[in-house]
Amino acid sequence: MDRFLLYLIIFLLIAQCSFPQDEDDESSNKLKLDEVNIEFKDADIFSRSEIYNIIKTGSSEYFNAEEFSLDIQRIEKFYFDNGFIDTFIDTSTKINSEKNEISVSFMITGNSPYLIYKINYTGLENMPEDLRANLFKSDDIEIFTGDRYTKSAVSAEAGRVLRFLQNNGYAFTNMDPPEIVKFESNNPELEFSLEINLKYQTGSSYRFGKTVIEIDNKKYNIDLDDILYELEYKENDIYSKEVLIQSENRLNRIAILENARIVLSEIDTVNNLIDFKIVGSVRNKYEIQPELLAYYISNSMFGGIGLTFSDKYFLKAPRTFSTKARALANSLENYRLELILELFQPHLFNNNKITGSINLSAAIFSIDDYRIEEIKNKASINYELPKYTYLNNLTLDWNLKNQRVTFKYPLLGYTEDDSTLTSIPTGAFVNIFSSILGLTFVHSRIDNFQFPTNGIYQSFLVEESGLLGTAISKLFDISTVNYVKLSFINKYYLPITSRPDKSTIATKFLIGNIFEYGDNSLKLSSSDEDYNLDVVPIDSRFIAGGSTSVRGWNARKLGTFDGRENGGNFILEGTIEHRTRPFYDMKGIIKDFGFVSFVDVGNLWYDINNFKPNDLAVAIGVGLRYYTIVGPVRLDFGFKFYDYEPAPGTNAWLWRNNVTQIFQDKFALQFGIGNTF
Repeated sequence: MDRFLLYLIIFLLIAQCSFPQDEDDESSNKLKLDEVNIEFKDADIFSRSEIYNIIKTGSSEYFNAEEFSLDIQRIEKFYFDNGFIDTFIDTSTKINSEKNEISVSFMITGNSPYLIYKINYTGLENMPEDLRANLFKSDDIEIFTGDRYTKSAVSAEAGRVLRFLQNNGYAFTNMDPPEIVKFESNNPELEFSLEINLKYQTGSSYRFGKTVIEIDNKKYNIDLDDILYELEYKENDIYSKEVLIQSENRLNRIAILENARIVLSEIDTVNNLIDFKIVGSVRNKYEIQPELLAYYISNSMFGGIGLTFSDKYFLKAPRTFSTKARALANSLENYRLELILELFQPHLFNNNKITGSINLSAAIFSIDDYRIEEIKNKASINYELPKYTYLNNLTLDWNLKNQRVTFKYPLLGYTEDDSTLTSIPTGAFVNIFSSILGLTFVHSRIDNFQFPTNGIYQSFLVEESGLLGTAISKLFDISTVNYVKLSFINKYYLPITSRPDKSTIATKFLIGNIFEYGDNSLKLSSSDEDYNLDVVPIDSRFIAGGSTSVRGWNARKLGTFDGRENGGNFILEGTIEHRTRPFYDMKGIIKDFGFVSFVDVGNLWYDINNFKPNDLAVAIGVGLRYYTIVGPVRLDFGFKFYDYEPAPGTNAWLWRNNVTQIFQDKFALQFGIGNTF
């Protein structure tokens, strides 16, 4: 027994010593990577950074022979997919035995690119001629003869044809993988040429059949006709996969339904009809939900908490009534408390493209020089137009609000005849009644509303205040505002790689002006005298500076006049931003990180007559993004590249200042949630 224990102890000691030694031996046999070089033997068709993103060699400290071999195939495939079929990859290695290091090189010869000589579409012979003509409209086609072959473009064209067929009756269309044929011929015209074969099996053309509902409606006696009303198709319409998806999305606007889906029920191959059924479940009618909130108010980020009570089947119809209590703050001086009653109607006037809402709110908020108590009623009607029209969306808003604006600090103002400049004391207040009609026109051709990477978005706003307010002000001892507001926003997104999610150029242009008219004098509580002040409501004026504006300046700190914090009447802004997600193909948390670089131009003027091109401010900077399902969390570092109003002792141009001046007077840190625009 004693001998057995002795042997066991000796064995454990040997094992304890030997295992670490094995690990040391293993690591000592590994070669550390010193350099990974990329050499182009002919034209620099792609950048070195693109190649580094493809290969795995260099991603770890040590050399991996297996990954090095696979990297050759990865580069060849990348070139092949971009039309360089005859690419040759040579490699070399150099070992430093003393340092146990290795340097590797990839030497790439791209050779000539291959062009598309011919495109064959097979399986479409039985299509009607008019439908075939619509399929091959030149504006929609993704590839043409003479183009350089790229796998992404061919895939895009193959997918375009498949979607077209599935949206025009051919519900069960299948396609083979695209076939790429390389010509082997002595004919010089066929040298470096490819033939593309796209083959489809369309089957028969189908129409929508009957749609039944398999949802238990006994819980709240839900009217099933209200559910069917949201469908985008009618029985006997030509089948369209896109319309089916749109219908399913519209069903989910009905708050009382949970996980509503449209699934295939039966296929009638004799009459070529497809029957569907709507499945899902019914939510609880009442819901109380605590909230963590983040909003932009006047270009400033406000965070806070809220509590919402909802009735999701209000007055026995698929409309939602909500009561919301919210507390938001940006700083001790800037905060907002509000109580909101809101009613949402998913369709109006027997048209499921028209939605409406009524919002009654009471709020107390503080912004710099003012404390405001407000009661507001906002009615909105939204009309969703077809995608093929230039205008895709119309929104009509009517705001009725009464504000009591209290002056937190003494201000200077002119009497009504502009003859006397006087001081308005702290605590003085004015009652302002506003009736504001706004009409917004939207043209949208972006690929994704939350994460846009391609397309254009335009918004036109026309807003008027004064017609009703003037009549009311004559009956009561209150002030009103008279103005017309016009603004235009243009956003354009352009992907600059074959993967739009990885790298996109985004641009924004904003121009807006407020035309004041009529008698815009204020009646102060502390005086019988009327005063001429900035009477356009703060939340209607334009604001410059901040995380969604010119980012070298903090929120409401950009403007060419005193009192810029309270907004101005004329604004001009432009932005160009490069958005990139270099780790998009990786796994783990790192894949959701992204970076931006940007140039912002613009400024704010009290009136359009004060506009001067020399007043345009320019900011440059970089930013960090972390992408979540609700949008990117962003951190931007903005610098005043050209400061139209440099601080004493500093220069207008950024590079003419020392580092201390730059970070004291020319730098702004911006935080936000959601894309900049």
